[in-house]
Amino acid sequence: MGSPVTPALVINERWCRERAVAGEDETVIREDGGDLSGQVGLVTGASRGIGRAIALALAEAGLDLALAARGQAALDAVADEVRALGRRCVAVATDVGVPAEVDRLVARALAELGRLDVLVNNAGVDAHGTVEESAVEDWQRVLATNLTGPYLCSRAVLPAMRRQGGGAIVNISSGAGKTGYAGMAAYCASKFGLMGFAEALAAEVGDQGIKVSTICPGTTVTEFGGRPPARQAGVKVLLPEDVAAAVLYLLRQSPQAWTSEMTLWPFRELPA
Repeated sequence: MGSPVTPALVINERWCRERAVAGEDETVIREDGGDLSGQVGLVTGASRGIGRAIALALAEAGLDLALAARGQAALDAVADEVRALGRRCVAVATDVGVPAEVDRLVARALAELGRLDVLVNNAGVDAHGTVEESAVEDWQRVLATNLTGPYLCSRAVLPAMRRQGGGAIVNISSGAGKTGYAGMAAYCASKFGLMGFAEALAAEVGDQGIKVSTICPGTTVTEFGGRPPARQAGVKVLLPEDVAAAVLYLLRQSPQAWTSEMTLWPFRELPA
């Protein structure tokens, strides 16, 4: 995946040139976020699907990475792909719903990589069944990963971001965080909750130079929940790389701009 200059940056650079011609001070405006090389990111749920695509896109953009997922073997395979791109990588098996494991993850990332500029809260699980038929354990499991996980990870990285003068937290929500679906009450509740959490966190840390954004993808071709990828005829879908590109767009925005929420819908079917 390449690293195209976003339209926002093109506009930003044009403004710089115009102000320079006019003899105006432009030092603040020139400091844009287009070059991500040398930064350090942490991606949860990074062993497959959207998380893997985000990790590889960030590595290609020049970030060193800390990766988290439950399974060490699958996580190590992605870490090897990141290192093959010439980036440093730390892979830590982590249950993001457990405070001690999240603290250990962030401590190791800081110890081995030196800083944390980007957090992508991507880890997610689901459970299907009506409210009446579903098990309380499934409800708790989904909320622990999908909602408590982003809370714990965000809380753990904030001190480092604050010391560095800023950072970015990107939350991967879902279309199910904007519309409720029968048989998906726990998942929808977790993603609706993530939207509210992100808005509240953004209000708390924005004046500290920390941007908090949420991406809501529609149906994406992954094996999420153990199901085979959705590639049925007549169904419009996203690819994991589409979500990864959206993350890069947010990270490359000018410091003058902040996208709080991005809704990403499929536009066409996959080619046969």
